[in-house]
Amino acid sequence: MAVLGLLPGPAAAWPGDLSRSIVQDALKLLPKSLAEVLVAQQAGIFSEARASKSLALKLVYADLSKGRLSAPTRTALAQETSQCSRSLQSQEFGPAVISLGSAYRLAVDLADPGVSPGLGVDEKARAIRREFYLFVAANRDRIPLVVAEPASMSLRLDALPAFLADVTLKTSAQGSLLRAESEELGHLFKHTEIDFRSPVFAVASTAYSRSVSAVAATWIAIWRNAGGDMNRQKAPQIISPRPFDLNQEPIS
Repeated sequence: MAVLGLLPGPAAAWPGDLSRSIVQDALKLLPKSLAEVLVAQQAGIFSEARASKSLALKLVYADLSKGRLSAPTRTALAQETSQCSRSLQSQEFGPAVISLGSAYRLAVDLADPGVSPGLGVDEKARAIRREFYLFVAANRDRIPLVVAEPASMSLRLDALPAFLADVTLKTSAQGSLLRAESEELGHLFKHTEIDFRSPVFAVASTAYSRSVSAVAATWIAIWRNAGGDMNRQKAPQIISPRPFDLNQEPIS
């Protein structure tokens, strides 16, 4: 299957390489028919996302630094995802799939602790964020991918905004943990000094998997509500982490 590229979200959110990995892994959780139509329309999907003037998207990004999705944001999410589902039932299927695909932007950054209020916005927070992203990118193959909440793969469309709001609420605590565990006695850990026993690894693993789940849950809820083909949906693959030492080398 081709790998979808990805437009960046807010400047401080998941970098492009990690966003691409999140989308690639989210595709693995979809019914095969849905994954196939998204990949087939990828050029149109990212063109629309680039030019998007979505109210829901604007409100989501405004809420990220607050650590919660406001009532107006949840209302906008409900309206936009419902419209997307209705469009899939129209005769203009291609444009509707493009709108569905671009909905990834509503969910991809909600579980990123790097943009949560728990991490902060000072110089130390910026340094921690940089090293955290470098750590996740360097060790993606060691992170065990799981569905954060298996029930999210079968959400009703009207339950999607509440689920996305819950993802956002949980992220602030992860940001606080990331800040607390990224230094010791005034020494800020470089990404090469973090190993799989560190709470930072736990934050990375949970945050990444929750981002994947949020994107997949958004696509699936819209698709299912529109009567899309739900056959050939594989169980999520669990990837076991590989132990490594402080220098990122496998332990023999």
